Amino acid sequence: MPARLEELQRLFSAISEENGYLTDHVRQLEAELRKLRGELRGAVHDALTDPLTGLANRRAFDLELRAIAACASRSSPAQLVMADIDHFKRVNDVHGHDIGDEVLRIVGEALRGNVRRESLIARVGGDEFGILLPRARPHHTVGIATRLSELLASRPLVMRDHPEVSERITLSIGVAAWRAGDSSARWYARADAALYEAKRCGRNRVSIARLLELEL
Repeated sequence: MPARLEELQRLFSAISEENGYLTDHVRQLEAELRKLRGELRGAVHDALTDPLTGLANRRAFDLELRAIAACASRSSPAQLVMADIDHFKRVNDVHGHDIGDEVLRIVGEALRGNVRRESLIARVGGDEFGILLPRARPHHTVGIATRLSELLASRPLVMRDHPEVSERITLSIGVAAWRAGDSSARWYARADAALYEAKRCGRNRVSIARLLELEL
């Protein structure tokens, strides 16, 4: 009997030691998994973020545009705003690309600070920005776009790192509402056409896609 008891004790001790090893191993794996998840979130964030402005990039914008276009409805409307910095090439040519980058950051901050949080704000390329507003009405969106335009045009923007440089920044803005049957490409094309209409009409203004005008 004592021999049997000693055997059972040795077995119990071996099992306990193995369980301790497994527990430590599981904890190590969990720590590595948390690290990998953090790295993955960071990689996804970097892949969908414009490094200069901290806004969403074109890839994130296109993904959200397709998602909203697929889910929008008459009872849950959505609006698209496209904005372009007027005479941005001149800023780069006269002051250099460092100043141009600062202007882009300033515009990005203005957009971020004056558009509701559930909206997606993106730098879609160069000096062009896009704003997607789900569950937004036309008059509300036009009001936001107009306020943004007036905010930037109302005062010279002094460069943070270059106080000797002052630029008055204006935006040309196009607005288009999603409408039944719109694909993301068609919706974007109407907003982009409204943007270039604003440029043709003298810049520093908000232009509304013609189909949206009928809805107002």
